Amino acid sequence: MPEEAHMDKADVVIKSNAVFTGDGLEPFKGGVAVRGDKIVACGDDAHLTPFIGPDTEVRDFGDQLVMPGLIDSHTHFAQGAFMTDPDFAVNLIDCTSFEMAMERVVAFAADHPDNEWILGCQIIQFQWDIPEMPTAAMIDEYISDRPVFLQQVDLHTFSANTCAINKVGVTSQTPDPAGGKILKDAEGNLTGVFSNNAGVFFMDEVYDPAPEVVDASFAKTARRANALGITTVGMVNPTFVSMENPYAVLAGLNAKGDLPLRVFLYTDLFENESLTLEQIKEKYAFPGTQVGWHGFKQFLDGVCSDHTAWMLEPYSNAPDTCGEPAEEPERIRAAILRAQEWGVDTRIHTIGDRSVRFVLDCFEEGERLHGKRDCRHSMEHNETVEPEDLPRYAELGICPGMQPWHMLLDMADLAKDDAVGPERAALSWPLHSLLASGAVVHLGSDFPVVGLEPMEEVYGAVFRMLEDGSNPEGWFPQERITMAEALRAYTYGSAYAMHAEDRIGTLACGKQADICVLDRNLFDCEPAEVLEATASLTMIAGKVVYEA
Repeated sequence: MPEEAHMDKADVVIKSNAVFTGDGLEPFKGGVAVRGDKIVACGDDAHLTPFIGPDTEVRDFGDQLVMPGLIDSHTHFAQGAFMTDPDFAVNLIDCTSFEMAMERVVAFAADHPDNEWILGCQIIQFQWDIPEMPTAAMIDEYISDRPVFLQQVDLHTFSANTCAINKVGVTSQTPDPAGGKILKDAEGNLTGVFSNNAGVFFMDEVYDPAPEVVDASFAKTARRANALGITTVGMVNPTFVSMENPYAVLAGLNAKGDLPLRVFLYTDLFENESLTLEQIKEKYAFPGTQVGWHGFKQFLDGVCSDHTAWMLEPYSNAPDTCGEPAEEPERIRAAILRAQEWGVDTRIHTIGDRSVRFVLDCFEEGERLHGKRDCRHSMEHNETVEPEDLPRYAELGICPGMQPWHMLLDMADLAKDDAVGPERAALSWPLHSLLASGAVVHLGSDFPVVGLEPMEEVYGAVFRMLEDGSNPEGWFPQERITMAEALRAYTYGSAYAMHAEDRIGTLACGKQADICVLDRNLFDCEPAEVLEATASLTMIAGKVVYEA
C-alpha cells in the first residue's frame, strides 16, 4: 500500500523495478522518497512524483532490489572484528587436515614476529582427515616457543600449545570453570584441548589488543558490514574480549562517525545478580549515539557436533551422554525470572532440545509470576526442537533467532546427522515450522562463527542446499522458507525482536531511512546467484554510508 507524508519535497528518491518493503509481499515497481533522516513516501511512481522537486536527487536502480537495511540480529562484534583482521589472526576454515592448518599457522607466525599470541580461527575439524582438535603436543611439534591458541569454528572447543597453557597458568590441578571442561588424558594430564567456558582462560589474554588496534578493527568491520547492506547489528554477550567495556569504544567511534551502524547491546544476563536495573542502564548508556542497551544474553548449552548441546535423549554416536548445560540451570532460571520481573528482554543460547524445553519452561514461569511485561525474549539457534515445543514460541511471544549458514556446516560434514540420528536431524533448524506457528523469526550470522555476509544466511534459509548445489532438493526441504520470508526475517523480524519495528525494519512513511540496494533482484535469482549478490548502496538515517 503506497504511503506518503506531508508534501514537502524529498532530498532523494530511490527508484527501482523491484522494491521490497519488508512487509512480506513480493517486490513492486516504484521507489522510496527520503527527506532528512526519514522516509516520507513509498509507493509507485505516481505517489513519488509529488515529492520530486528541482533540488531532489532521483536515483533509478533499474532491476536492482531496493529494500530495508539488513539487520544482523546476532553478532559477537568485538571478537569478530579482531578474528577477521588478517594481522591479528589466521583463518583456517578451508583446511582439510591438521598438517595443512599448522602450515598456515607457522607461516602466519613468521609473518607476524611481534604478535604476542599466534591465533588460528575457524577450524572445522570434522572436515579434517582425522576429525579431532589437536593436542598441545601436536602443536608443539610445529611451534613451541610462542603461545598458540586455536579456535573451532563454533567457538565451543579450543586447543593450545604448552607455551600458551603455561602462559595463562592452567595446570592439571586447575578446576574446571563453570560451564567449561579442561580435557585430560587417562593419567590426569592436560591434553591441551578445552571446551566452552574453559576457553576464557586464554581469551582474556589473546583478545587484549592495543587501543589503536581496537579502534581500527572496529571501524573496519563496521565499514565491511555497510558494504554488505547491513545497517544494524545485535551485539550479544559474550564479547570474548578482555577489555572491560568494549561497548563504550563502539559508542565513541559511532559518535565520531567512524562506526556507521546501529548497535543493539545484549549484555551478560548474570550481571542482574549483582547490579540493579538502574545501574545496568547507567553502565551501558551512550547518549547521542546509535549504540544502546536492549537486554541480556547468556549461554545454556554448547553444540551437537561435540556432544555439548543439552539433549533430552542420548546422542546417537555417544549413547553414554545427553550433553550437559554450560551453566547451572537453576542460576539461568533465577536470572531469567529476575529479568522478567524487570521487564527486560533476554536472549538464551539453546541448541539441544532439552535446553530449548528448559528455557521455554523458564519464560513460561516468568510470565506466570510477573506477567508478560511487554518482553520479547529470544531463544538463539533453536537447532533441535521437539514438535510439541514448536507452538510454545508464539504462545509465549518468544522470537526465535536463527543463523541458517550454520546449517550448511551441519550438512557439509554430517556431524549433526551422526550426532543426533536421522529422526532428530529431521527436526533441525525448523524455520518453516516456527514461522507457520506464528512466531516472529529473526535472522543473523553469529559472526564471527561465520562471516557477516547476509546472503549466505538468506541462501541457507531459502534453499537449505550445499554451496556447490550437490543436494538440490535441500536438507529436509519441508523447512525451507520463501525469499520474502527470509528477507522479512532479516529486516522486520530482527527489528521486531529488538522492539524497534516502529523505527526500522520496513520501508514505511515516517520510519528511519535505513535502506539497502542489492545489485540484483533476489526474487528472480538462481540459488548460486543469491550468494553472488552484493550491495550497491547502503543508507542509514538518510545518509549514504556505502556505495559501490
